[in-house]
Amino acid sequence: MVSHGTDATPMNLDDDESVDVKWRPSPGALRNIIATLLVGVAIAGVVWFFDRPGTANSQSVTLTASATGAEPKIGKPAPDFVLTMTDGTKQRLNDFKGKPVWINFWASWCPPCRAENPDIQDLYNAHHDADGLVFLAPAIGETADSVTSYMKRADLHYPVGADSDTQIAADYRVLGIPTHIFVDRDGIIRDMRIGAMSKKTMEKMLAEIIPAQ
Repeated sequence: MVSHGTDATPMNLDDDESVDVKWRPSPGALRNIIATLLVGVAIAGVVWFFDRPGTANSQSVTLTASATGAEPKIGKPAPDFVLTMTDGTKQRLNDFKGKPVWINFWASWCPPCRAENPDIQDLYNAHHDADGLVFLAPAIGETADSVTSYMKRADLHYPVGADSDTQIAADYRVLGIPTHIFVDRDGIIRDMRIGAMSKKTMEKMLAEIIPAQ
């Protein structure tokens, strides 16, 4: 029979056999913990999205021209081409032997292209004068006027050109945009990537082609 009298021994929390008291976060602290975890997951998701190769973070594009010449491959010379810039001048890839070249196939209507353009601007500013980086950006299927209009609206100032007949894109077998080609000082393709990239990944790609021989 259990006694309910007043002479029951009181609980002593200092005794070795005392009951453990488990800590539980307050509702406010729990919300903060959950919010922090969600922010971390969101950041990781953004980095993963922009760093994965393939077409998932790119825009499909229709080419009207047919491919000619050898297919570009990593470790092989980059196929030569002439790009008409928005100011009417022409730039030939092979004229830039001795300099690192970053080729970016894109379009002003392409959401993944637009997303990474500010990072491209920052890296162009950082490496054009300091390292001699050449940036060639054929806008697929667009006119010089449409590209110029977008660049002004977006406050972008790196050089771009128009691949109006899509011939350059066809020769490079472009399947989706943006497509990035990184060419070293010897004119050799060191990396190719389909899809938008994070700024950190862009810097990694540039590190493969910028160092002088």
